[in-house]
Amino acid sequence: MRIVRPVVRTVGGLTHTVRDINRLREVAAILVRHGFGWLVHTLELPGLDRASRDSSESTPERAVAALKDLGPTFIKLGQVLSTRPDVVPPAYLAAFQSLQDDVGPLPFAEIERTIAAELGSGWRVGLSRFDEAPLATASIAQVHRAALQSGAEVVFKVQRPGIAAMIRADLSILHLLVNRLCAEFPEAELLDPQGVLSEFERSITAELDFMAEATNMRRFAANFAGNPRVKIPTVFDALTTSRVLCIEHLDGVKIRQAREHGYDMDEVGRRYLEAAYTMLFDHGFFHGDLHPGNVLILPGHVIGLLDFGMVGRLTRDMKDSIVSLLFALERGDYRTISRIFFDIAIKSERVDYDAFERDTTLVVERNWEGVSVQEMQIGRFLLDITEGALKHRVRAPPTYTTFFKALLTTEGLAKSLIPEVDPLGAAKPYVQRLVSERFSSQRTQEDLFYNLVTLSTLARRLPMSLSQLLDDIDDQRLRVNVVNREDPQTSRRLDQRLRAQLLGAFAVTAALCAALSLDYTDLRLFGLPALSLVLFVMAGVFGLMALVAARRG
Repeated sequence: MRIVRPVVRTVGGLTHTVRDINRLREVAAILVRHGFGWLVHTLELPGLDRASRDSSESTPERAVAALKDLGPTFIKLGQVLSTRPDVVPPAYLAAFQSLQDDVGPLPFAEIERTIAAELGSGWRVGLSRFDEAPLATASIAQVHRAALQSGAEVVFKVQRPGIAAMIRADLSILHLLVNRLCAEFPEAELLDPQGVLSEFERSITAELDFMAEATNMRRFAANFAGNPRVKIPTVFDALTTSRVLCIEHLDGVKIRQAREHGYDMDEVGRRYLEAAYTMLFDHGFFHGDLHPGNVLILPGHVIGLLDFGMVGRLTRDMKDSIVSLLFALERGDYRTISRIFFDIAIKSERVDYDAFERDTTLVVERNWEGVSVQEMQIGRFLLDITEGALKHRVRAPPTYTTFFKALLTTEGLAKSLIPEVDPLGAAKPYVQRLVSERFSSQRTQEDLFYNLVTLSTLARRLPMSLSQLLDDIDDQRLRVNVVNREDPQTSRRLDQRLRAQLLGAFAVTAALCAALSLDYTDLRLFGLPALSLVLFVMAGVFGLMALVAARRG
């Protein structure tokens, strides 16, 4: 299929799709150099060397190298894809998890221009100190320590100049590449690459808005209010804009260094798991990137959390579905597990449910030995069931996969850094509490009341809606819209056949008219009446065109 070729065939056509042609040429050259030239081989870009690099590296390794060379947007895309086992093969998942977006520091003069543009030329007035050497550097922002006149220690997170425009240009290029991928491999549409890209676009666009991150931080602080074991940095609103974020500095050590700094790791582990599981199971509003670099240990074994640009949300219904999955697993009810997952999943076409249920049962048996749900790796189980469903063209909604990945990250961090604690045992009271709440009499009454209200509303609307429907039928106002979802290649073949038939009809008509005009002898050419000769020529031309169209069809 070549459905996007008319759009991307020339550089002139690309200007309507891609924001920056020079950036597209740079991206294409990097892809070719790392052996992914098939993604751009139809783009007629001047100066593009199409010779692919001969490399002995595996494809995942080359993919990681390409993403690093492509820059911040593509690195972050790789990080997001590392959380999507329903989209990315296991080898790529492992490779993408190694991606880091640390970059070199920018000259302070560039950072200062951004701060002045956002806060005004007198931005230093309220500060007693500002460290020009960065505390940390990343692809989107650079972090600097400072102190207010009040003595409060703060950090400024300043967005890199031009990064927003670069990300927008890269996103337009990614849309083009995804279209190219779907054109070359129609079966890739099963993985919903456009949906994955749209989700990524929303996520990275939100990360560019530091006001949104400040809002997330305030919500996390409210959720953990009254819990002295978890610390969320305070946001200083007067010094915060969409490109500059000023927050309280947390004086602690990364969780990786907690052991060497003499902290009681048993206490650290219990508090870390408490913070993570409280977000995941109780709040339903959780940190979407809780890797070790975003977890600090403060004096008194307090857990400090950083970087709230990426968050996940679970509605009450979504929490209920997860609890129902775990409850059914506890009872050994494999049929219910299959049904619940099937109901919440995205189905691209008709599914063989019996085969889906059979494979789901195998995944459950592989992850659980039948003793207790608390003795299994919950995150690994949920990710495995998501991956196994893919071959049946069944995908978990993105929010669920974000939750599954966050749960798996929590378990993995605890097992790798804090072997003194048992993440499964720590999860037990949260799971038990969720199950008891889900099936409590009070919750049953709430659900019953909600359903009664819904049915009551429907009952009030039904007579009027039915009356209007009957009036539309009587007055012949009823319309039914039919959407024909034909395969483009099939549609093209049908068009060619219809064209061949029409041209054939024109050829026959012209030949008949030529035969009927043989009696008109006023003007002759080559021994035949001129009119007949012209019509015979037309019949021949139409016949030849019909033959060509028929062969193409």
